[in-house]
Amino acid sequence: MKKILVFSVSLIFNTICFSQANIKSLLDSVLLKAREVSMYSSTINWDSLQKQVYSKAANASTTQHLKPALETLLNGLRDHHGRFLDATNYATLAYFTDYKNQRYKDTRTKDPETWKAVNDTALKFGYRLLKNNIGYLKIVGIGPNVDIQKESEKIRNAVIKLSKKKVTGWIIDLRYNGGGNMYPMVSGIAPIIGDGIAGKLVSANYDTLFKWTIDKGNFTYDVPGVITLPNKPTFRVLPKVAVLTSRWTASSGEVVATTLKGRPDTKFFGEATGGFATNTGWEIINDKIIMVISTGMFCDRNGVVYEKNIPVDMEVLFEVEKNTDKDKCIAEAVKWLRTE
Repeated sequence: MKKILVFSVSLIFNTICFSQANIKSLLDSVLLKAREVSMYSSTINWDSLQKQVYSKAANASTTQHLKPALETLLNGLRDHHGRFLDATNYATLAYFTDYKNQRYKDTRTKDPETWKAVNDTALKFGYRLLKNNIGYLKIVGIGPNVDIQKESEKIRNAVIKLSKKKVTGWIIDLRYNGGGNMYPMVSGIAPIIGDGIAGKLVSANYDTLFKWTIDKGNFTYDVPGVITLPNKPTFRVLPKVAVLTSRWTASSGEVVATTLKGRPDTKFFGEATGGFATNTGWEIINDKIIMVISTGMFCDRNGVVYEKNIPVDMEVLFEVEKNTDKDKCIAEAVKWLRTE
């Protein structure tokens, strides 16, 4: 199959003039890898899509000039979670743009001012002890170019510190989590999630690709030992947990939400998540481009696959509120956590 594809790629390029041979080689590699890893691959007319992509790259002479071609590829895949990055500085080269043909449409409005507040780069992980001895963890997005061991330790140390305060229940706030690296997020709260299968990544045909596992307080996805933390704290009985999500909770934020779905004594408050519940790969192509496209869907421990987004049990409209004592969603979560 690969030999046939390479041959067809070569034939098409014979009719297109590129000013640099490396541009030709780069686009060859992108298309081959996209066909191999995209979860939507079997639904695509690749002959037609390849012709469109090559046509958009006809006058390209630099990596940046490939933006129209890469956008055409993402739009053809109908992968609204996909994007391409410059491998040298992580700058975005291309996004999905054809929202009229998006596979899973979210008609909810997204206020620009709220977007700024949620995506404020100054936002950091936060925690505190609320009234009634409730532990509060605000887990925001974690970027790709950070020390993930240290980030996970920040979260875990907060869990350890709060657990010593005789916490009666936990609130895990994911409303401001736009994604990033899931390892430190899940690893940090792994003891609260509890040992065992926490979820899975499945293919478009619902076949299991990878299992998400918590083992002695450590999280394993596809590669074991990415982050290693001591098995602390330990709970004789898994604690009660309220999970807060919003329409802004996306991507890896939705991974964290999925690991808590179906967990005993767990309830979701707020809004259904943003609808980016697919795993995105991290394929470095020819040391020039990073291809980040959907490779599978999120599935919880009970086998529920989230093709669109992660729903809540109690809807509470999201409002930016810095004072936790005045936050309506937190108030509802506290009310539930205090019930027997």
